[in-house]
Amino acid sequence: MYATSAASITPRVHRLWRRALAWQIALAVYMQAISWIPLGRWNFQPCCPTGLAQLQHGRLDVAEALMLLAFLIPVAIFAVAGRYQWRWVACLSLAAYMVWLALQLWTWWPPYIVGASDGWARVYARAFAEATQVLPRRGNHLPPDAMHLVLHVLLIGVVIAGTRAIRQRFFSPIASR
Repeated sequence: MYATSAASITPRVHRLWRRALAWQIALAVYMQAISWIPLGRWNFQPCCPTGLAQLQHGRLDVAEALMLLAFLIPVAIFAVAGRYQWRWVACLSLAAYMVWLALQLWTWWPPYIVGASDGWARVYARAFAEATQVLPRRGNHLPPDAMHLVLHVLLIGVVIAGTRAIRQRFFSPIASR
């Protein structure tokens, strides 16, 4: 038998769940901040102005605003899934974060480790060259900007904490507690 009822949730499992939610809330707040608020070179992308910058210039439409708010959906789903003991809904929410993390890592790290393609070098020059950099640039080895490094750390934290919380809450035998 696996623990899925509220009565079988131990204090340790509650702590793990709260920690997973804290990581997700931190990620959601970070995404809203970098998506909406101009933070100088931290989130400077000439191709992609922030939501507030678009709003100030009268160019923010409803679809774009909803896309920016969409980053709040996975944390809300995870919280509701935990509240109502919806195991597979929680897993689907975590799967969305895993896919997002995989896409981020695939996009940013191969060009830094093995060198960027000409196409990525053009995108990088157009969108990220003026952003805050932390890692050194070596030839065509183009580093992730600081904004994306923080995003990667937050996503890794979300995936690790979420995996631990889901495993303990929904897939650990009661006897092992």
